[in-house]
Amino acid sequence: MRFNDVSFPHPVLGVGDAINSTIGFSPEPEILSEGNSYAISVMCEHNNPDIERLLQMGVVEYYCEATCSNTLFRDCFKSDNNQIKFEIEKKLVKGKVSFTCLIVAKTSIANYSNSLSHPDYEGYNFDIEPGDVLAFFGKFEFDADIKYEKLKAVSTFMEVVENKDPNAIFTNYDFSKSKIEVQLPTQEYMIFANESISKETKFAPIFHSSIVQNALVSALYNFEANKDCLWAKVIDYRLRNEKQFASLSINENEDIPEIAQKLLGNPFKRLISELQVIVEQPNETEDY
Repeated sequence: MRFNDVSFPHPVLGVGDAINSTIGFSPEPEILSEGNSYAISVMCEHNNPDIERLLQMGVVEYYCEATCSNTLFRDCFKSDNNQIKFEIEKKLVKGKVSFTCLIVAKTSIANYSNSLSHPDYEGYNFDIEPGDVLAFFGKFEFDADIKYEKLKAVSTFMEVVENKDPNAIFTNYDFSKSKIEVQLPTQEYMIFANESISKETKFAPIFHSSIVQNALVSALYNFEANKDCLWAKVIDYRLRNEKQFASLSINENEDIPEIAQKLLGNPFKRLISELQVIVEQPNETEDY
């Protein structure tokens, strides 16, 4: 439900300009992956004295509704204070999980009015029923398919695989799957897959600044067409939640090279640093 498109018979804080007070989340809701559950913590803030008085009286409460359309999961979580904390078992949700945070009536409230409501409500009182909405803090969501504890690992959005087409000569990219696929021709892939190469940490800056960087830049230029893929959701989450991307937009082509480098932790700088270490290492060969 889009609350700003809903008409209520009484003033609701947070919907349009019905009530002249601030409302929202502070800080942003926190979602942690803990074992078999997601732990969610929401801090709801407002400064309306009339609604605060109703909270102190215990006739209204904080309320968070969680829904997942993929699994038909739906539940509500309540609190008598502005922090709502709860857990959701991972097996109950898949894909997008949405949350709506409100203040709702616990009991009937006769002749309700709000001293800071819009002048259109002046002179009117309202009978509030249990479950009626008095404040709307907003919505937030997360994707249960994303491994939040590993978001900064390249492996969360990209993998190198073998291109089994016997006629393949060049590296191919596939952006249509859950991860960006870098498809190497068979001969190159067999060399890359050798653990002495693919698992060698000192080679990581080389791979990130070449194979990975090229694939990621191409993927970002094709982001909109693949926004429903898991790799795109992982990247979108980071872009929306990390301060380093605040001034950048994936919709601006000139920003994409910088976005790619920040996602990979400045791979060119790491490459140059690693090359310097290699060059400055003493020659271990002994003359006999």
